[in-house]
Amino acid sequence: MSLLPNPLPIDSLLFIVLLSIPVISWGFRHGLDAVIILVLGVLAAMAIADTLAGGVVGAVNTIFNLINAILTAGFGSPEFFSTFQAGPGLFQSEEQIHLLGTIIFLMIFWAASRIAVRQAGGTESFFESAFGGLGGAVTGYLVISFVIARHVQLPQQVIVNPPSDSLPDITLDAGVVVLIALVVIVFGVTSSRRG
Repeated sequence: MSLLPNPLPIDSLLFIVLLSIPVISWGFRHGLDAVIILVLGVLAAMAIADTLAGGVVGAVNTIFNLINAILTAGFGSPEFFSTFQAGPGLFQSEEQIHLLGTIIFLMIFWAASRIAVRQAGGTESFFESAFGGLGGAVTGYLVISFVIARHVQLPQQVIVNPPSDSLPDITLDAGVVVLIALVVIVFGVTSSRRG
């Protein structure tokens, strides 16, 4: 699995942050403990989404063909089984199975957010909310970059020739940004348990 280009240009990073605002606000509302559960769910979803997609594609195609045969030929009619067997299925190509993997990833992400709210949803202090928002930013980055990297072909390097009197280019290494955010989150967890 490859995430976005490294180093990540500032405009791309700002785009990801804008798309991550709902996850950041979710983290701010529900706190750091909920975000930790959510990020574990996201990491698990990233690891197993394609494997699950390959495993359930046959069942999804069978259910789709069954519903299609019921709607077109009618259940119990003589044409039912021939229509059922002749159906092409919903997911056939590798791109479609890749899309099914993304759908499964998003479903696991949603389920993890529900579990996180039920198990640890709620904040007790502004400190916990702030670290929850920071953890939400990291989680949002993981989710958005995973989905974008799967379905959008981004250029790996963009060269811009700025005027000579402009400010120097600023690029951030995405891995370093995520690492710093995780260190701050761990610091927040250890600090919140002491106090």
